[in-house]
Amino acid sequence: MKFQTSAQEACYEKVVTWIQEIFGKYPCARQDFPGLGMFVGSALVEILVFPWDENDAVINTRSYVVVGAELKPELMRYLLEENAKMIFGAFGISPDNEILFEHSIVGSTCSMKELEASVKAVMEIADEYDDKIVDRWGGKRALDRIHAGTLSNNGWSLPTF
Repeated sequence: MKFQTSAQEACYEKVVTWIQEIFGKYPCARQDFPGLGMFVGSALVEILVFPWDENDAVINTRSYVVVGAELKPELMRYLLEENAKMIFGAFGISPDNEILFEHSIVGSTCSMKELEASVKAVMEIADEYDDKIVDRWGGKRALDRIHAGTLSNNGWSLPTF
């Protein structure tokens, strides 16, 4: 894995240590970019570390909640209304029309408690909402895609089931 700045590398090392302490397990590591991944229920949660400038980094926790749902106006309104209720993070749509949920924090000022709150918020929302969205609008959750063999590794060293 290649780091773009020393701040990104230092932040990544801090995140790996804290995630292991918080969750008591070693998460999957990305092969191509500084990031970690964990399955929680039916959701895959990614913790990515992006360079911000020479002296800092951003920790972005995200989950591709549902892939393949028909993005109808009713669904889009639902996601926007749910965003208004969120304390940490928000729903969005990726360039590939995937529904994602994400939250970002500043790497240099991040504490272990703040990282834990960010990751747990994304985990809980993704695992709760993937079922709600699939039931009403179709699509597939991360776990469905793993079982169907359609979840590309996208740089992940993913476990097999």
